[in-house]
This record gives sequence, C-alpha cells and structure tokens, in this order.
Amino acid sequence: MKVLYKNQLNWTAISIALLLVGSSTFSSCSKDREQIEETAKIEGTKLMLNVSGIDESQKISTKGSHAKVAESSSGNTKVLEFPEFDAVLQTDNNIPFTAAQSLTKAASNSGSSTKAAAIENGVKYRLYLFSQDGTELISSEQFIAGTQGTIDVTQGKTYKWVALSYNTTDDVPNVTSANTKISLPGGKDILYTSGEVSVPTGGSSVNVPINIMFSHKFARLGIELNTQGMFANMTGAKVAVAGIKTASIDITNGALSDLVAADHEIPFVEFKDINALYQDAKIAYTYTADPVAVTGGIKVNVSNLALKIDDNSIRQFSATPVNFAFNITPVLGNSHHLLVNLIESPLTVEGTRWARQNIYYQAGHNPYRFHHTYAHSNARNTYFSFKGLVPDQFGKNSDPCNEVYPKGIWRQASESDFRKLTGFLGVGGQQTTYGSVNNRGYFEYDASGTAAPYPSNKLHFNFNGGSDSFAFVNGVLQINLANYGNRAELWTGTSGINIGGLFGFGAWYYHAERGAFNIHNDDLTANLLNVSAIGIDFIETQLKNVRCVRN
Repeated sequence: MKVLYKNQLNWTAISIALLLVGSSTFSSCSKDREQIEETAKIEGTKLMLNVSGIDESQKISTKGSHAKVAESSSGNTKVLEFPEFDAVLQTDNNIPFTAAQSLTKAASNSGSSTKAAAIENGVKYRLYLFSQDGTELISSEQFIAGTQGTIDVTQGKTYKWVALSYNTTDDVPNVTSANTKISLPGGKDILYTSGEVSVPTGGSSVNVPINIMFSHKFARLGIELNTQGMFANMTGAKVAVAGIKTASIDITNGALSDLVAADHEIPFVEFKDINALYQDAKIAYTYTADPVAVTGGIKVNVSNLALKIDDNSIRQFSATPVNFAFNITPVLGNSHHLLVNLIESPLTVEGTRWARQNIYYQAGHNPYRFHHTYAHSNARNTYFSFKGLVPDQFGKNSDPCNEVYPKGIWRQASESDFRKLTGFLGVGGQQTTYGSVNNRGYFEYDASGTAAPYPSNKLHFNFNGGSDSFAFVNGVLQINLANYGNRAELWTGTSGINIGGLFGFGAWYYHAERGAFNIHNDDLTANLLNVSAIGIDFIETQLKNVRCVRN
C-alpha cells in the first residue's frame, strides 16, 4: 500500500511540475512576442517627415458662378487723385518668390511643372495621424520645419495623415476623434495637405518617408506699397485691410465653413523690401477664405506715410486714411498681387497739372526723379538737351518725363503749357513772385494743390541757368553753365518752328529773370538748333532744365 501511495504522489507531482513548466513557457513566449512587437513599433518602425515646400502652382477654379481664372496683368495708367498723393493701382499674380531648393533639381530632372516655394526653418506644423477611414485619431504631434520629425507606427497598417501650419512659429491646435474642426486665425497663411501611407512589414527597423508639400488653403493677397513715383524710401506707414474673411476647417477633409470677417491692420514691420537694397517697394501678405467678390472691393487703407527724401529729412503725411479698392475675385489657393503705386501730387494752374520741381536723372535704380525740395541745383544730371533722354546725350526725339515711374503718367511741358504761365508777348500771363535764397533767384506762380508736407503749393522755378557752350572731351560731353542763380531756362517739348528758313529745326524754351528796376520777365524764346547734319537722328543743342506735367 505504501508503494502504491508513493507512486500516486510522484505522478501528481510530475503533473503539477509539467503544468507549471508549460504555463511558464507559454507566458514567456507571449511576453517575448509582445516585447518584439512593441520594440518594432517604438524603436524601429517610423514615419520620417520631410517638409519640401509650398505648392505655388496657380489653380483654376471652375466651380460656382463667382469662380474666376487667376488674373493676368490688369494694370493701367488711370490715376486716382487724392489731396496729398495720387496712385495707380494694378492687380496681377506676380509676387516675390523664393524657390524650395530641395525640389529645384528634382523638378528640373523630372520635367515637373510644380512651382514650390521654400518654407522657413522654425515654422511650426502639426501632423495628425488617423485610421485609414479617417474616423479615429491615432496621434497628433507638432513639429518644426528644418528639423527631422518622426512618428512611431505599427507595421502592416495603413494610415491617413494630415498636416496643418499657419506658416509661422505659432502653435497649431490639437483635435479629437469626436471634434476635428479648428477655428482658424484671421489674416494668416493656412497651409494644409493630406495623404495616405501604408507601413510595410518585415525586419525590426522600417522607416517610411512622408513628403509634405503644403498648399495655401486661403487666397493669398500680396499688398505692395511702391513709392518709386514719390522718389523716396519708406520709413513708416499705417496700413489696414478690409473685405477679407477667415473660416473653420475640418481637419479630416480640409473643408472650410463658418466664414467670419477678419479685417485687420498690417504692422509696418511686416512689409518686407522687394529689393533688399531699396526701401521704395515693400510687400506684406494677408489671406482670405472667401472666394466671392467683395462688394466695393478689397480695401487697402494707407495713412501716416513717412518718406526719407533727398535732403535726408522725413516727409510725414497725415493720419487721414486714403482708401484703395481692388475689385478682384479671390481664388482659394492662389496668390493675388495688389500693387499700390503712390505718385507725388501735382500743382494745377489753369487746368495744367505741373510737377513741383524739375526732373533729374540718376543712373541705376529708378533713374528718373523729381527734386523733393525747392533748393537750387547746378548738378550736371539736371540739364538735358532738347528732346534728350539722359543728360550726357543729345536728343533723339525723346521725352524723359515719360520715363518717370510708373511710365506714361507724366510728359514734358509743351509751349502751350508754359503759355498759360507767361501769356503771349506779355499778355495774359500769371502774376510772378520773385524771391531768392543765397542770392540765387526764383519765380513762383499761384497754384492749387496740397502744401504741407510739401515745401508749398506755389509753382516754383529756380534760376538754375543753362549751358552757353558744350564740347566733347575724350568722348564725354562737357558743358559750361551760365546765369546760375540769375535766370531760369527750361526746354519745352515743342519743336517745328520756322526760323531762318529751317522749318522743324527750332524749339521753344522758357526763360525767367529779374531785370532792371525790379521788372519780372518770364517768356518763351525760340531757339535755332545747331544741326550738324541734315537727316541724322539727333540734334546738338544747349542743355537746360526740364519740367514735367501730367498726361
């Protein structure tokens, strides 16, 4: 009996031992398998994020009655007149562009027509990872452009991903599976893109790249202030924009809804120089979610304009806003260039609108300019030949005033323009006022137009004189000035005078001086031009100042 008992006890012990070993073995295998899967997910299997840029290929909308193909240039020379300065507006799609270098070579090799703009390092974006059907939010992480971003994923699964950025260093909000809508900030560049990625199986380390090419979700409005027509760099301005809207976005599909007004002021610091060497053309951006034309247009209001003029002082304009309206239909995803060309205002005498000072030529950037102040000048670049385009060349039937930015706004004053000042043979002219600065004289005529912050609203002609002779020295035109400080001499643009039997080889010029007994003399004089050969395309003449008038 003892033997039988001992045998039964041994078999029971053995069964228990086997059960324990089996259970331990199963548990160990299960834990190992989980550990392998977790290691594959956390350490080896990742999405590798690469921000390649922003798609700037213009998109053509064909939906809705308000849809419009992106505009071609619609600029014209219609001048909008305001008390302190005038303007010419232009709309097109040409805005400054910095290419995404990472795509430049690849695009050129593949023949791709995609135009991609660079996105700056440091810009924040968020990547939302959803289940393949988009119903479950798996993860939501914020990253920084220029720094490698990675997301842990599981092999063998397919995900939907969405990327959102404000193209700034601002944080991008999270969402939940139950609420995937975000209220977007106004006036910001909303960058959005999405895609699907399948994670392959095999191996303990799998890196799956995602190339993030953003698109503008709103219409981008590039607002350019240009003061080349005022011949000065900007140092300040207050700019507000009206007629734009923002919206909410559903992250899962990119749909916009809940449009609300987003009018705002654009700080002057956000206006960047288009050419880094000059501050007379600056651009800033705002954005609208509304693809419908705004009644009355998108409005750009400018006030407190400050310019650094040619004597290095600041010309400060008033705080009264000037309203510029652009009648465009924004296209979501596209860029629209809203150009405000500001132009120096004229002075008007009997319907002729005169430039406030003489034109001069400065080679290089924006070469045709008007003096800002009423200071006298005997600088070589202020004297032109008859119908000359640049001071060191004789005339070729040209008009330097027509070259003033924006071209076609001004022309050289004609004989008939000056006759409104001088009359004919002393009859019917305007009253002149004589003055002098440092013993250099000037005449002024009463005119209508804005005074401050300009020197005055008097039409002013300095006694700068002109050349009484010229010569070429080593191929360079040299002139000898006469009557500087004592007489004003300005070419008109009028020729065709029959003088000495040479029809067409004479020209009119304006002269003004203070004669004996304080007699004010201002008149037009016919000048026989020195034609070195009949039939050639230029005429050798003396050199004089030139004054422009509005077309």
